Amino acid sequence: MRNVYLRIESKPGEELPGSIANESGLTQLLDDLYNRLLDNMAIEIHIYREYVLIGTREKGHGDKMLKKFINFGFSPKRHDNKSEALTYAIRNIDGGGLPDYCYDAINGDLQALRLTTEHLVRAYDAKVRRMKEKGKTASEIETFALRRDAAKRRLTLEDEDFMEVSEPIIIEIPRNPDTFYSEEDVYITSQLIEEEEPKEA
Repeated sequence: MRNVYLRIESKPGEELPGSIANESGLTQLLDDLYNRLLDNMAIEIHIYREYVLIGTREKGHGDKMLKKFINFGFSPKRHDNKSEALTYAIRNIDGGGLPDYCYDAINGDLQALRLTTEHLVRAYDAKVRRMKEKGKTASEIETFALRRDAAKRRLTLEDEDFMEVSEPIIIEIPRNPDTFYSEEDVYITSQLIEEEEPKEA
């Protein structure tokens, strides 16, 4: 099983002409990209409602988007064909490395999308805590504290409004997570669930 992560820091992709891909073509593209990655690189999949961006990211650098497919995307309605096909293609390439609710969120499950946001808040809390322990400055910490607070505010919105501000969903598949990430990075992976402390009643 490959290591796969849900990125929590969104960066806009480059403007690309939209094209069409079938499910097998998308899976093949992801597989080819993965096989060409260096240890300090990852595949990027940015999922919007109307399209999906496919590209790569090198550690310490920005995203380099290569393809924009307009027949795939994040669905605001459950069991939408384009989101189901996309979820299948991602699972096929990553071996199901994320918690199931992350894939369900792509497929339009509102409760699953709220779970990814709750997990995001906990991930930011962990990052802020680590930064404080390392003696980072208040201004350095503030950036991530503000992102955490913004995610908390999203959770207070009504379902329709919450869905409107919950894209893109960003999936990241690094070639070598130990090389690609440092302990300062924050991400969501299946292992993180087991490491979390139980919530207070």
